[in-house]
Amino acid sequence: MKGAVTGALVRELNLHAVYQAMWQGYPVTRADLARQLRTSKPTIGRAVEALLAAGLVEEVAAPEDAAGYSAVYFGPRAGAASVLALDLGSRYLRGMVADLDGAELARIDVLVDGHRPEQVLAAATGLRDDLVAAAGMAPELVTMGIAGVIEPRTGVVYSANQQDLDGFAAAARLRAALGVPVVVENDVNLAAVGEGWRGAGAGVRDFAFLHIGSGVGAGLVLGGELHRGRNGAAGEIDFVPEGQRFQPDSPAADAFLAQIWQRSDFVNCEDVMDAARAGNRRALELIGWEAERIAEHAARVTSVVDLGLIVLGGGIGLNGDLLAEPVRAVLAGLTDYPPQVEISRLGEAAILTGAVATGLRSVFADLVTRRVATQE
Repeated sequence: MKGAVTGALVRELNLHAVYQAMWQGYPVTRADLARQLRTSKPTIGRAVEALLAAGLVEEVAAPEDAAGYSAVYFGPRAGAASVLALDLGSRYLRGMVADLDGAELARIDVLVDGHRPEQVLAAATGLRDDLVAAAGMAPELVTMGIAGVIEPRTGVVYSANQQDLDGFAAAARLRAALGVPVVVENDVNLAAVGEGWRGAGAGVRDFAFLHIGSGVGAGLVLGGELHRGRNGAAGEIDFVPEGQRFQPDSPAADAFLAQIWQRSDFVNCEDVMDAARAGNRRALELIGWEAERIAEHAARVTSVVDLGLIVLGGGIGLNGDLLAEPVRAVLAGLTDYPPQVEISRLGEAAILTGAVATGLRSVFADLVTRRVATQE
């Protein structure tokens, strides 16, 4: 009969349920798992033994408040597998290997020689080798963040910040070069995932990560899930027409610099930030101009999807001590339902953190099935 529930399927579902329950709260005993999952002790016992044999769980110390009887406690093995996170920027390729709990096992950044596909592949392969040597284990999967529109079905890069990457079949070519499954995602989207996992957006179901740096982009989390859009282009809110360097009303660095050079003697954005912290009146006026542009972009996004939170990040956006309050004030006058405005808690680590979270989600989807199958 089509769609019939087989014994093998029931066993697999039980294994997944037990493994997930251990991650949700451990240390636990077989009896704890039986009560939580409302399943018989023999069924739990068989599942635990299979997970032990696969190296996915292990015996752990009893909690301090455990009763006096000699029960055996179990927990998941965070070191049973790892993921590799990569963040391709304009100057650096940043990388990290993390275990199943998201803990950092190794972290290395390298300068990139260029952004032609062959250069990116060579840099990724070399960095992977160095990270594997440092971490002592090879990853199950790689997630890379790239600044550009990533076509969801093919993993091809379009509208890339680095022109050499336009049309780069990143997912397929990285998979061939690295020999493991590869997920390619827009870098700002990954930053949003990272903030939602372990940053300022944790516990918030509807928010945007607004990256303000050399460009401007938004990573949208709606209903607790990353929203990419049909073509992977959701959040591309600062489109620059061909032949232009920037939009004049943008908070991006080039537009901000144009204002700085037009209205002051400051050389760069950093000089303005330093002077504003020292109380310089002209610098504070420029900060006000930048805050208005940021608030206008935030208002455009939130007016459509009614967000609860805007998280500011990027080289300019991370200057929260100067920007957060004026952005909140301007935003309150632009919308009847202003979202909260917070600064990224992860800083430059937001993209790698999101890449780890994305990789772990993919790995957990079939880790139990694959590992247990190899024991049979």
